[in-house]
Amino acid sequence: MSAVNHPGTARRLLLAFILIFPLQSYATDAEGEHDHAHDHASGHNEAVSKSHNDDDPDHAHGQDEHNDNENSVHLSAEQIQQAGIISRIIPAEKTDIPLRAPAEIRANGYRSFVVSPRVDSVVITRHVALGDHVQPGQPLLTLFSEGVASAQAELRSARSEWQRVKNLGKNAAGAARYNQAENTLAAARARLTAYGLNADAELTPASFGEYQLTAQTAGLVLSDDFQQGQRVTAGSALMQITDETTLWAEARLPAESELHLTRDTRVMLNVAGLNISAQISHESHTIDPLTRTRIVRLTVENPDHRLHPGLFASADFYTRSENPITLVPETALVRGSDGDWQIFIESTPGEFRALEVERGRTIRTTGRSANKAEEALIEISSKDHAALSEHPISQYPIVVAGAFFIASEQAKGGFDPHNH
Repeated sequence: MSAVNHPGTARRLLLAFILIFPLQSYATDAEGEHDHAHDHASGHNEAVSKSHNDDDPDHAHGQDEHNDNENSVHLSAEQIQQAGIISRIIPAEKTDIPLRAPAEIRANGYRSFVVSPRVDSVVITRHVALGDHVQPGQPLLTLFSEGVASAQAELRSARSEWQRVKNLGKNAAGAARYNQAENTLAAARARLTAYGLNADAELTPASFGEYQLTAQTAGLVLSDDFQQGQRVTAGSALMQITDETTLWAEARLPAESELHLTRDTRVMLNVAGLNISAQISHESHTIDPLTRTRIVRLTVENPDHRLHPGLFASADFYTRSENPITLVPETALVRGSDGDWQIFIESTPGEFRALEVERGRTIRTTGRSANKAEEALIEISSKDHAALSEHPISQYPIVVAGAFFIASEQAKGGFDPHNH
């Protein structure tokens, strides 16, 4: 007999089917509910995330503030003091722009005197040395000349003859002799005067031919190109006496320079570490054929004798700028992270904002007196017109000292991996 046909077996199979079917249905329903709940939660999270990112204005504003503060650095009062940070408002204004030209100090030709014999002579004795200060009438040289000796002898004979004729009288001596003696004396006197000698000096045969050259002006013995015993010809420059209280400076400007100069143009000379005011006395209207430069002569007062001919100098000719410009010291400029030049302005107390600028001309300013040292200032202009409209350079204090410290603090913020 088959097992499936047995009544007991059939009942057991039916009972097992009834028990297993509900369990499978329950498992299927539970799994479906679990998947539905997971999908619902995921959708909810995505919606919340989207709502938070798209609809929260404070979050977007916070991102903008973070980007806006990337170029700003906040420092405490203690940090500002320790770093030596100094800021001040620098207004844009018209200023004197210098044009620098090389120059050389020269002797004032209008206050110089060349000592030279007027007849061929031999130098016997010098009485002053190079660099000595002399006064008018002071003996400089003693010379000997055959021509002077002959002139002195003629003058002595003419005097004796004139004295005899004069004592006789014109009627006794005769008009012709009288007039000849008078004319001979006048000619002998004129010859000695032409030699630069005193025709009224007492003459003795022992002193014939010797004469002295004296200083015609007060000043310094600037040159003495001779030796004792040397024979010199008439017109040879033996000495140069110069009054150094007023000197010349010859500045050389480019031939194509369009600088319009007047006697009122401010000029400062930098020579031997001194800044000295000078005045334009002459402007050449010709171009030097060798250097292709235009020579401008300056007059320099030198009461303390601190300047001497031959010194090299530089001359700054100042002309007014056409438009207002902003000038800052070199210490105000630093390089940004991108290599561009920038300055820092103090937008609020303790808050320093970087502003990219264009670096222009370097303008060296000097005071109107010799006591003020030269200062180099840099012309700047803003690269970002939008930033300039928001933070005008002339309305906010510019950091003129300590900018490097602020830049280093700015760099620290830029290297933060979390961009905080």
